[in-house]
Amino acid sequence: MNKLDIKLENCYGIGKLLHSFDFSKSNSYLIYAPNGTMKSSFSRTFSDISKNDKKTLPCDRIYQARKTIFDVKVDGAPIIPETILVIDAEDNNFDASAKISNFIASKELKKKYDEIYQELDKNKSDFIKKLKNISQSSDCENEFIETYPTDLTNFFESLETIKDLLIQKITRYTFRYNDVFDKKGSVKKFLEKNHLMLISYM
Repeated sequence: MNKLDIKLENCYGIGKLLHSFDFSKSNSYLIYAPNGTMKSSFSRTFSDISKNDKKTLPCDRIYQARKTIFDVKVDGAPIIPETILVIDAEDNNFDASAKISNFIASKELKKKYDEIYQELDKNKSDFIKKLKNISQSSDCENEFIETYPTDLTNFFESLETIKDLLIQKITRYTFRYNDVFDKKGSVKKFLEKNHLMLISYM
């Protein structure tokens, strides 16, 4: 195997992930990310693919109406499910005695990474808190990511895409977010209740 192409959409919380792993230079890759970003969803998706069972296909358990895509190719051909091995660290029944399962990481590098991420996460929380007060929206982070999507579906990546726009003069609006977007469904309920009257009025 020289190349692994992955295209995932709406797989257990992964909004969109497009990436090509080049194994011609290295026979392994390490995905190192903070909790709640995508690691478990990634392994769960591959675990489902490996089962090759139509009853347990990857999906989005929250937004079930969304179309799920799990296109994985090895050197241009669809991956063979039997070649996938997903090891669950919490599965005590799995015998890994014959496998190389040690992960060696520099403590200094891990400490530096954690410190940087903690500082970024704190600044992100402060930023989103201010954004909520201005927009009156209750789900700023996801709405921001959906408005400025990236391949990694990540808040920091989305913020990076608009950094040049932030220095430009932009049009400011005085209405609140909830004046336009009706997430509680009040407008829909009103239309359904008064459908016949609205038709007569029109």
